[in-house]
Amino acid sequence: MKTTSDLIPEFEKLFRQKLQLNNCKLRKKRQENSYEIITPAKDIFLMHWSEFPEINLTYQAIGVRTQQTSVYEKAIRSHISSCLSSIQENPTSESPLLVN
Repeated sequence: MKTTSDLIPEFEKLFRQKLQLNNCKLRKKRQENSYEIITPAKDIFLMHWSEFPEINLTYQAIGVRTQQTSVYEKAIRSHISSCLSSIQENPTSESPLLVN
């Protein structure tokens, strides 16, 4: 059985690969379990968790939120869900994997 500390690097690797499909960049922040996602349109989303795999995704309001921003947000949330499902084959707990 995999531990959470094993799952996080696996999730991060898969998630980076998925984001590359949308030309998005994933940047790890100094705060533990906190990441910044930058889209080609220069939108910034913050992804973080206190209890993996309950991941929160927040739009960082820097400019005007456009229709394209919503498209990227849906794609990012889909990528998060997909990556969590991929690593769920060996869950560390019985709690469901959530994306808030």
